[in-house]
Amino acid sequence: MRLCIFVVSILLSILVMACSSTNIAYNEDISTSKSSIDINAKTSTIVDRRADRADLSELFWARQDSAKMQFTQPDVDFMAGMIGHHAQALIMSSMASVNNASPSVVILTKRIINAQKDEIAIMQRWLHDRNQTVPQVTIDGLQLIIEPGNEPSLVFDSAQVAHAVKHFNKHGSYMDNAHYQIIHGEETNHEGTVHGTMGHNEREMNYESMDHSGMHDHSNMPGMLTQDQLKELALAKGRQFDRLFLTYMIQHHTGAVIMVKDLVETDGAAQELQIGELAGEINVDQKTEIERMRLMLMEIVGLND
Repeated sequence: MRLCIFVVSILLSILVMACSSTNIAYNEDISTSKSSIDINAKTSTIVDRRADRADLSELFWARQDSAKMQFTQPDVDFMAGMIGHHAQALIMSSMASVNNASPSVVILTKRIINAQKDEIAIMQRWLHDRNQTVPQVTIDGLQLIIEPGNEPSLVFDSAQVAHAVKHFNKHGSYMDNAHYQIIHGEETNHEGTVHGTMGHNEREMNYESMDHSGMHDHSNMPGMLTQDQLKELALAKGRQFDRLFLTYMIQHHTGAVIMVKDLVETDGAAQELQIGELAGEINVDQKTEIERMRLMLMEIVGLND
């Protein structure tokens, strides 16, 4: 009897252990399956998020490209015209270093050169990015040449302009960029743009005989100096140059403000974000400098005494 009870106890123990092992294995399978489901769910979520981000990125850039196309012909005309307008300011400002301008005027001209060069590059890039004709600017002494092109290009060296003014003052004739490069052993200007417009055998020419034609007739834009006024400025010295430069640059800046005003008052124009911002910046900067130049001019003519 005791033996039977012992055997039954052993059998019951084995049965309990077997059941426990089965439960453990079953629980482990459930846990493993659940972990796999969680991992797959997380991976799927990450993939979905990345896909959403890619879709949003494509949508963003598509809208950016679409926004670039929201311009009008008056916008294009403004950009093209302002490039030539700014370019003449580079010529005017480059005269200060050789015409004995006062330190305050020299500082002003350096600011103008830096600002106008940067804005010319921005406007050329704006036109390029919208598949418009890009005015390519070559400043050769006192000569402004603007030709149609596809890529942004500014050939300008303030030292070359100053040298041409000095030569004009001394000899009454104009030294072109090609001759200047021969003298200085240069084949590129400070911006690194190859200048091959004129042959090296052209030493100098009479200023009045130069061809001032180009892509646009910039002489009729508001504030632009005539060739006679540029010649007058090139011949001025010292205090006379300061007075004349400030007078003409106020005229020039006022013209730029008028061009901005005409643009924003044109139906449908200046709605595209970048041109709206640039026109606003030009307007503020030019007006600020006009006020500064008026104060400088008042000091020169003695109205503050």
